[in-house]
Amino acid sequence: MRPPGRVRPAARLLVALIGVGALAGGAARADTEVARRCAAALPQDARAIFDATLPQLAPGANLRELVTATTRRLVEAGSIGRGSARDSAVAAGKCLRTAD
Repeated sequence: MRPPGRVRPAARLLVALIGVGALAGGAARADTEVARRCAAALPQDARAIFDATLPQLAPGANLRELVTATTRRLVEAGSIGRGSARDSAVAAGKCLRTAD
């Protein structure tokens, strides 16, 4: 039997891992907030691309491919203008990069 107050090494490791996970999650949320603040100043079409792409953004994802596919889908649906699609995608991508 262990003396009172002594913590098992496995328990210490578990607590440390939970703490690191909480810090990493907080950093991800902070990055998303920075991206959202950036997006607040975007024109309407760029904001639509940003809003449609952000939920798909995952670690290791190819941001350029994601933005291109989302922009194409929004143009085909008539949600954003074809003429402004490229410039809007570039602007949205700059904000999304801060959340990546």
